[in-house]
Amino acid sequence: MNTDIVYVRDLQVTALIGIYDWERQIRQMINIDLEMGWDNTKAAASDHIDDTLNYKAASKMVVNLVQNSEFQLVETLAERIATLLLSEMNIPWVKVTLGKPKAVSGSREVGVIILRKRKAQVYLDIGSNINREKNIASCLQHLRLEFPDIIFSRAYQTKAEGFEGDPFINLSASLKTDKTYPEMVRYLKRLEQDHDRERHRKKFSSRTLDLDILFYDDLILQPAIDLPRAEVTKYPFVLFPLAEIAGDYIHPELGLSIAELAKQSVLSKKDLLEIPFPL
Repeated sequence: MNTDIVYVRDLQVTALIGIYDWERQIRQMINIDLEMGWDNTKAAASDHIDDTLNYKAASKMVVNLVQNSEFQLVETLAERIATLLLSEMNIPWVKVTLGKPKAVSGSREVGVIILRKRKAQVYLDIGSNINREKNIASCLQHLRLEFPDIIFSRAYQTKAEGFEGDPFINLSASLKTDKTYPEMVRYLKRLEQDHDRERHRKKFSSRTLDLDILFYDDLILQPAIDLPRAEVTKYPFVLFPLAEIAGDYIHPELGLSIAELAKQSVLSKKDLLEIPFPL
């Protein structure tokens, strides 16, 4: 995915801002520069405005926010601008430069520059059938340390698929991260390696730990990369645990929620045995 930059320079807005009493009585000029991450390849190919980042709408939102704000610190205002643009414009990152002209005697301007990334919604499948209780428990502990707000489905014992082997423990996880997709892949591979995952084994074989990204936001990398993961609708040990924690999530290729896919699926739950596991 290409990440280009769309920018707005010298956006000037008046606001009530400052810590001194006199600053709470008059509106001061604020200078704002915006840089927003965006993939421009689609717009360049189509030459259509609908494929561009709407910088006019972004600017209008920022102006409305600043005009109606009454913060004491420019740091707070810059953070609110970044949060607004990340949530409303569906951009991966934003750089906000915010300055107060002549805030210090002899200076042209004083301010802050912040760079913020939008956290991506990621869903994982977690499995193990070698020392499975130990490896799953250790994996969940590591994931909690890295992603404190992570949510897990219930754990299930499932038979091995595609080969003769010991039963697996499988469960799903939901997390938000500012890691890019490649960074997330590298992190999970390191975690597998730390649990003695052997890469030379065949695709369908026993393993100490198996961590697969099912969805990364609405990113579609098929057919070059298996994302969204095809296994979501292929195996019950992936679909049904995922539906517990991602029922409202819309599959970016199929256009249906995970709850709808689970309800319509011909896959059977009969081979899923819920097991008590400290989550």
